[in-house]
Amino acid sequence: MRFAFAFMALMMASGANAQVPAPAQQLRPTALPSSSYCLPASAGFLQGDAKASEEMHKCARGDTVVIPAKSPGAVARVCDFSKSIVAIGDNVVCVMVFPERASK
Repeated sequence: MRFAFAFMALMMASGANAQVPAPAQQLRPTALPSSSYCLPASAGFLQGDAKASEEMHKCARGDTVVIPAKSPGAVARVCDFSKSIVAIGDNVVCVMVFPERASK
């Protein structure tokens, strides 16, 4: 009986030592790309498309912007259509696909 118990204990101990070690956990990036509200461009649209185009250089890709719904061309140029786009009254709220580039 003692032999059987010792034999089983030896088998279990050697089996535990034969296990492959657990893989090291990969660290996930903790800092997500920051995005914010692009106030300069949103305020620029109140003065016109030209002013908004100048102000967009102060914003980054992924920023949220408010565009008047009466400017469908601006919505088409500025909004990232792979993200949500919300129409609120006379305005469209969307995520910027990129800041406008300077005209050549």
